[in-house]
Amino acid sequence: MKKIISVAFVFFSTYAVFGQSKTLIFYPVSNSAQAKALWEDAHSKKCLIDTTSNPAKISDSNLKNYNTVVFLNISVNALNYQQSAELQRFLQAGGGFVGVGGAIEKSYKWLWYNKMIGGVLAESQFPDKVQLSLITNAAIGKSELPPLWKIEDKPLVMSSVPVRCKPVLLDVMGKTWAWHYSTEEGGKMFYTALGGESSAFQNPNLLSHIWSGVEEVSSKKMPDYAKIADTALPSENDFLKVTLSDNLENPLAFATLPTRNVVLVEQNGKVKIFNAQKRRTNQIGKIDATNLKAIKLDPEFAENGYVYTFSETNTNEYKIGRMQLVGDSIATMSDFSSQSTTPLTKSIFYEFDKYASETYHLPKYFAGKSFRFDNEQGFMLETLDEDGNVKNVEPFLSNTRFDSIKDISFGVDGELYLLENTRLVKIDYSEKNRKPIAIASADVLTGNAPLKVKLSSDGSVDYDAKDGLSFEWSIIGATITIIKEQNLEYTFSKVGNYEVKLKVSDNQGESAETLLKIQVNKPAPKKK
Repeated sequence: MKKIISVAFVFFSTYAVFGQSKTLIFYPVSNSAQAKALWEDAHSKKCLIDTTSNPAKISDSNLKNYNTVVFLNISVNALNYQQSAELQRFLQAGGGFVGVGGAIEKSYKWLWYNKMIGGVLAESQFPDKVQLSLITNAAIGKSELPPLWKIEDKPLVMSSVPVRCKPVLLDVMGKTWAWHYSTEEGGKMFYTALGGESSAFQNPNLLSHIWSGVEEVSSKKMPDYAKIADTALPSENDFLKVTLSDNLENPLAFATLPTRNVVLVEQNGKVKIFNAQKRRTNQIGKIDATNLKAIKLDPEFAENGYVYTFSETNTNEYKIGRMQLVGDSIATMSDFSSQSTTPLTKSIFYEFDKYASETYHLPKYFAGKSFRFDNEQGFMLETLDEDGNVKNVEPFLSNTRFDSIKDISFGVDGELYLLENTRLVKIDYSEKNRKPIAIASADVLTGNAPLKVKLSSDGSVDYDAKDGLSFEWSIIGATITIIKEQNLEYTFSKVGNYEVKLKVSDNQGESAETLLKIQVNKPAPKKK
C-alpha cells in the first residue's frame, strides 16, 4: 500500500482494475481508520479506488475520472459553494453517489444536497453503540449479504426517509436504515445510516453492504460532462462590477430604459437619468418620494414614455405617480388615487434567450434562475421547479463587496444593474477580453473659421484593469488627418462639415470608436 501524507490530506490509491468502475472516497481525517478499512477491502476485491480528505478534489477536473463518489461520515457542509456545485454537476453528468453515516446532517448550506440525500434526522439519537438485527430487503450490487445479520454500531436515526426510496436494510420492526434510488439530478444515490463507529468496519457485512451500494450506483461509463456543458458554474473572476454613476444621494429605486439609459429617484425626490452614451447623470425633475418603494416602466413605454412610481401608504396599498419622459426630460407628471396593488418584486428572473445576442450577457447557467439580494445573506440565486417551489438556493458573487443594495434589475443589454447606497453599478460578464469604451467630447461643436477646438477622450475606459489604452483621432473632411494623442487641440481653417472620430484600442487587439460632428462656418466679417 502506498501512503502519501500532506497538510490535512491523506491519499490512498490502488491501481488494480475492477471492470470499468473507479470510486473516490471522501472522508474527514478523523475517520482515516474507516477509510483504510474500505480501501483494504476494495483492494481485496480488486476495485479501483482513491481516497482523500481534501475538499479540493471535489471538482469537475477531478471528478470526471470517477464513476462514483463516497462520502464517508462527511457531509456537503465540508465543501465550499464551488465544490458543492461541482458535486451536483457530477450527478447531473451521470455519476453515482454513496453516503455513509454522517453524510446526513440536520441542516445543510446547499438545498439541492438535502433534497438529493433525502433522509431527515430524528431529534433523538443513540448516545452509545447499539446492536441491530437487520434484514436485507433488496438485492443490489454484486456483494453478497446474508438475509438477516447483526452489527454493533452507532447508526443515525431518521424521522423520515424519502417516499421515492427503495429500502435496502430494515430492522425487525420495519424501520429503514439504508436506501437507494435514481436522483432528480440525473445519477443514482445510495445511503446507509450505518458506519458511525470505527469498530463497525471490522464487520465484513458492513463493508459488503457499502460496496453493494457502490456497485449499484456506479455506471459502466464515466460521467458525460458534454451533455451538461451549459451548466458549468462560471468563475467569479469573469464578472466585473462597473460603477456607472456615483455620488448619488440615497437613491431608492430605478428602472432601465430601452435606450440603455437609467432613470432613478433619490430619497430627496430628485429624479435623475444616467445617459449611457455620454456616461453622465443629470437631474430631470423632482417628485414626492415619501415611502417610495419602486418605479416601473409602462408596458408600452416605447410609445408613451410613461414611468410609474409606487409609494406605500398602507400595507400593500400604494399611491401611484406617473411621469412621462421625452428624451432625457420629464414632459408631464401626475398622481393617481391610493389603490391596492403589488408592484414590488422580491426577486428577478434571468431570461437567457432574451439577451443571448448581447455582448456581456450572463451565461446560460443562470437561465430561469431568480436573483434576490439580502444585506445580511448577500446575493442569492433560487432555482424553482415547475410549480414555483424553490429547488435550490446558491450564493452569487460571494467574494464581491456590495454597499446596501436598494434595487436590482436587468437592462436591455442583459447585464445586472444594481442601486447601491450612493452608486448605480452594473455587472459585466465576459470569459474573454472586454472592449474599451470610447468617449469623445469637444469644447465647441460649431463656430466661424478658423475654429480652434479642444478634443478630449475623458471618460474613455477599459474595465479590464490590466489593459493599456491607445488613442487615435481622425479628422474627416476633404482629406483625413490622423493624430495619435489622448487629448487634442485642433484648428479647422476651412469652412465645412467635419466628422471627428476617436478610436480607443487596448493592447489585446480590441477597439471602440465614437464620432463627433463639427460645423465650421464662414469667417466672421471684419470690423471696419
